[in-house]
Amino acid sequence: ATMPMTFDVEADRPCCCGLWKLQQMLGFIAGILSLAALVVIRPVQTYPQANDMLGITALCACFWVFEVIPVYMTALFPVVLMPLFKITSSEIAAQAYWNWISLLVVGMFLVDIALEEVHLPRRLALKFLLKTGVVHPAALLACFMGMCWVLSMLLNSIAVTLVITPFAIGLLNAADEQVRDAEAAEAVEAGEPGEQGSGAGSRRNVKDVQKFSDGLLLGIAFSATCGGMATLTGAIPHYFLAGESNLAAHVTWSKWFVFALPVSLVSVMLAFAALCTRYVKSLKFRGISHETLEAEYSDLLNEVGPFSRDELLVGLIQITQVVLLIIRPFAISPFVTTKYDENLVNDATLACAPALLLFFLPSQVRPGQALLTWPAVHEKFDFGLLLLIGGSLAINSGFTQSGLDVAMGNAFAQLVPHMSSLGLNFVIILCVTVCGQIFSGIGIAATLLPVVSSAALEAVVNPLLLLLPATIASSFAFLFPTATPSNVVVLAKSQDLARSLRFRDFFLNGLPITVVIIIVGALLTDIMGSLVFDSHS
Repeated sequence: ATMPMTFDVEADRPCCCGLWKLQQMLGFIAGILSLAALVVIRPVQTYPQANDMLGITALCACFWVFEVIPVYMTALFPVVLMPLFKITSSEIAAQAYWNWISLLVVGMFLVDIALEEVHLPRRLALKFLLKTGVVHPAALLACFMGMCWVLSMLLNSIAVTLVITPFAIGLLNAADEQVRDAEAAEAVEAGEPGEQGSGAGSRRNVKDVQKFSDGLLLGIAFSATCGGMATLTGAIPHYFLAGESNLAAHVTWSKWFVFALPVSLVSVMLAFAALCTRYVKSLKFRGISHETLEAEYSDLLNEVGPFSRDELLVGLIQITQVVLLIIRPFAISPFVTTKYDENLVNDATLACAPALLLFFLPSQVRPGQALLTWPAVHEKFDFGLLLLIGGSLAINSGFTQSGLDVAMGNAFAQLVPHMSSLGLNFVIILCVTVCGQIFSGIGIAATLLPVVSSAALEAVVNPLLLLLPATIASSFAFLFPTATPSNVVVLAKSQDLARSLRFRDFFLNGLPITVVIIIVGALLTDIMGSLVFDSHS
């Protein structure tokens, strides 16, 4: 359901014996030609295997954008091709597919599934709408994006996406129900009960709800990413900057917040403007009526009953998980270390610990069962998203093994003496943003930040001059779902709607945001870096 181009069996498929659409065939040809061209031309002279890695990356990018095969299967190309091109071993490539980031997503997703099982997001969504009455689509989009933006400053952006997405899906399903019920009523009044939704107006209403659903889910992902930029704890790539030992005393939570808030604010405003223009401006759908919400809430009460102990316990576990992730950097990790002061606890442990409680606490609604059961996990957990995240991190590993990361770091070092700080910011942000779309902001931060730091030392400049734009650009994750786990989560969860998101939905909406934020981000990081961190010294 997350790959409609692949599974839309009713579409015309003239290529490959009826297997592919024309655009899938074009993606296949573009991917193969890109791989062949980079392998033959070999533009990177100092590290020959870096050319092969660039070719594999281009192949994956084309296959992801055009959905030539299921996107989760495209994520297996790195572990297949990197050993064959002698970039790295199968063992090293395979390790990227299961790591602490994967376990962080697993822990968060298990609690998310438990929330859905007890219908807490659905209840909260309906309660929220009953309090506000009829909600205009633009106001609803602004409300959700603002909520995600603020929460992601305090929490992890992945956690916010996992929590808010089911809430939004419950709301969107209620809107879809409202429109379809209205269509049925109109058909009965017209004396055509057997032709529900057959009119042009009815079809337009359904399409409007589906269109708005796309925009709202993209808004959740984009705003969570924008909010995560503003704090050191809001996005995983920031942890790599905080982990630079020679900068730990300079890069504090408060300083980073002052530095990054303007970029974060501009980016969320750009995202709202882009999504509102594309998805809301032309809508005929005007909101959800109070009567429909009351009827939906009555159905909920008949289905699951009043607020139960199960909902309370799962909600408390969710709150516990979020609080643990917030306080870990200063209240947990400093006290769980080796004798050499190396931290032993990260977010994966604190995400999985509360999730385990779900299998120990008994359910009041379902006597004899735990709050969360394995059949529910097996049915609702999208294990393919782990492959998608792992594939992007495997490409990141290939960058390291092939020497491509060193080549890029040396290129940065050579640029420093010949460019102004503003021009340097632009080049770094452009490169990091483009690379980060393909193999994730997490991967680019883990790989390039140490390289950029070394390049700064080689060029004898303040490391923050290069590290600040590189770190902030790792969060400019708007083009591909692979750019950040938040995008992957929204892509996977969209299958619960009548029409799920596609790769090109991210690309077409994220492209104008990315182009503008690269330019504005370069200017703001140059100004704020100098004011807050004195990075020009």
